[in-house]
Amino acid sequence: MSTEKESQYYIGRCPICGNYGMLEIVVNISSKECFILCDECSAEWANPEDALKNINGKREFETSQRVRNATYEEIKNLGWEKYLL
Repeated sequence: MSTEKESQYYIGRCPICGNYGMLEIVVNISSKECFILCDECSAEWANPEDALKNINGKREFETSQRVRNATYEEIKNLGWEKYLL
């Protein structure tokens, strides 16, 4: 059993659901790709910049798609740490 606490990393509030949800950086378990997902309405974006500008997003997140929280190292490798709250 891992003793490391799983962290959630957020970049802001969701423009789709009226700033109700938080924009979280997650990883698709199958493809290993990081993306931005609203923790409330499940809107998604390919990167933080699009999410914060509310462009190129979609609300087609498949509930069967398995995701996990991105690690800080994964976020840093993408250069996305500058977007973290």
